Amino acid sequence: MKLVNKVIIVTGAAAGLGEAMSVGFVKEGATVICGDIDRKELEKSVGKIEGGGEAIPVVADVGNENDVERLIKISEEFGGADVLVNNAGVKQLTLVGEEYSVAEVPLELWDEVINTNLRGCFLCTRAVLPGMLNRKNGRIIHVTSGHGKKGRVKRSPYVSSKFGAEGFHWTLSLELKNTPVDSLVFTPPPGGVRTSEAAFVEDPLKNMNHDPDVIIKPMVKLASGEGRNGGRYRGKGDGEGYEETDYIFEN
Repeated sequence: MKLVNKVIIVTGAAAGLGEAMSVGFVKEGATVICGDIDRKELEKSVGKIEGGGEAIPVVADVGNENDVERLIKISEEFGGADVLVNNAGVKQLTLVGEEYSVAEVPLELWDEVINTNLRGCFLCTRAVLPGMLNRKNGRIIHVTSGHGKKGRVKRSPYVSSKFGAEGFHWTLSLELKNTPVDSLVFTPPPGGVRTSEAAFVEDPLKNMNHDPDVIIKPMVKLASGEGRNGGRYRGKGDGEGYEETDYIFEN
């Protein structure tokens, strides 16, 4: 097992990508702090996880500073996080079932998407980073999408949040240069990841469907130490590996 004695925080762990990652990490021996705002779905998801490690459910809103501090505090009860996976995210179609041009976007929708997808990424990173630096060990993996590099009409809240997460990673990587802590970006291959009959996460780039192993295996590799600070990685879609699509320090 590749992740024995590792403590990993996964946000947005109740379904979709987060659920798939949590399953994979626990099977590889990790203690996974599974954070999500949806108590019912989180408990259902964690109840299905089996393996050599352990899954700890924590109900938390990543956009809420107090919730994030509690999430990190619980990880410290297990020795502190070795890996943070900033995965929690929402799409406007999931929230309201509609698309809007920039002139039509409701402020409430904009705030909700940015609050989860970007503010949450910042709050979790800021809270976990001091402990990682003190322990001289840590890795922060930001899960984004193709929309972090390419816009799309009528999806300005989601696209802006993903561009923001990519920029946040870029800045963080520069700040972490010459430290024992890494910042990486991971994007799934274009398509969707089926984790159960009730949970389907669709990548907005293409209407495809992949087995969860397409996400699990690359993420296990990155969580175990593969990759490098400043790297941007994308699952290949072959169920085995990933490719580096960008490296900050070569630009």
